[in-house]
Amino acid sequence: MTYTLTRYQSYQDYLENCTLSDGDYRLLSTGELIRLPPEDDDNILCGTDLKFRLMSLPGLRSLVRGNDTELQVNPVGDKWLNRKPDVMVLRPEHRALFKQSRYSAVQFGMPAPIFVAEIVSPGGSNSSNYKRDYVWKREQYQWWRIPEYWIIDRHRAKVTVLLLEQGTYQETVYVGNAEIRSIAIPDLLLTTSEILSWD
Repeated sequence: MTYTLTRYQSYQDYLENCTLSDGDYRLLSTGELIRLPPEDDDNILCGTDLKFRLMSLPGLRSLVRGNDTELQVNPVGDKWLNRKPDVMVLRPEHRALFKQSRYSAVQFGMPAPIFVAEIVSPGGSNSSNYKRDYVWKREQYQWWRIPEYWIIDRHRAKVTVLLLEQGTYQETVYVGNAEIRSIAIPDLLLTTSEILSWD
């Protein structure tokens, strides 16, 4: 269930005037701000585990974000203007840009993050949850030219890795104990079962 809270004129207007601190919000292309229901606890733990694994790698500690940093996107599907990836790895220059803009948001005109991972919520292939991660975010992250996008699907026991090649994502699906080595973050090497069995 979503709740409409207010209406903004633009993404910049939202950043300048939104003072909401509790909950997870998305801005629709209509300017409406909606509050999302709480995330599934197992998804939170799965994302947190990956985030901490990334933070333990050399040079990444200050660049890894959970779903507390926004990414401005073009509206598709659900018409949202912002995403909060479950896990995102920024570039070093993002930190300086955030200080300049005063917002923890990757906005149009900034460099793309180098890595994003999303943990899929339950739902069939026609559900919004499925379309959001497999279709709409794929299109939005490809537009951003994010080099690597992982779709972690605990309910289907697979990890889909999307690598940007000549502006288009090429996907590889991993199951079982298959090893996944990140191209964007070469020190990141995990098996599918390690990612899906975070506990």
